[in-house]
Amino acid sequence: MHTNVRNKLIVLITLTLIVVLAFLFALENKQQTTTVSTSQRVFPEFTSTALVDSQSIKANQQLTRADITQHAYQLVNVWASWCGICKTEHAYLLELQDQGIPIIGLNYRDNPAAAINVLSSDGNPYSKVISDPQGKLALELGVIGTPETYLVDAKGNIVKKLMGVINESVWQDELAFYFDGVDG
Repeated sequence: MHTNVRNKLIVLITLTLIVVLAFLFALENKQQTTTVSTSQRVFPEFTSTALVDSQSIKANQQLTRADITQHAYQLVNVWASWCGICKTEHAYLLELQDQGIPIIGLNYRDNPAAAINVLSSDGNPYSKVISDPQGKLALELGVIGTPETYLVDAKGNIVKKLMGVINESVWQDELAFYFDGVDG
């Protein structure tokens, strides 16, 4: 009788583990998927403090929409130090920066010291980083989660919104065209 109960427990535990592993696998794959939206709208007006720029930390430097419309096209990447998936795309953003692609960071609901630490230790792919500790700008943008990347033109129009990781495949399929022949 005890072996029958023990066998049922083993089967139950095994099935539970399989379900949990399947759920984790599905969650990981969903988070790695990038969704693209092409509904055009204007990037909201804002005034915010810069977290850092490409040279150094600039305490209390104010940034506005004019700071993110200095090129024909630029990327605005929403990220946070606590975002594990953001770490996945970070190396690729550094590669894009090396190619001269203008990228502005929007640091979302983050501890400034933690964010600065990530950029100091892992490299800074951003020409400027907008600090958004309460998520007000992100809310106006319609941010659902991190990472998200917005393709913004010189007039301040959001051309594309990409939810998820930017990698070589997403870059080639969705964004490279806008930067062909464009001086970063």
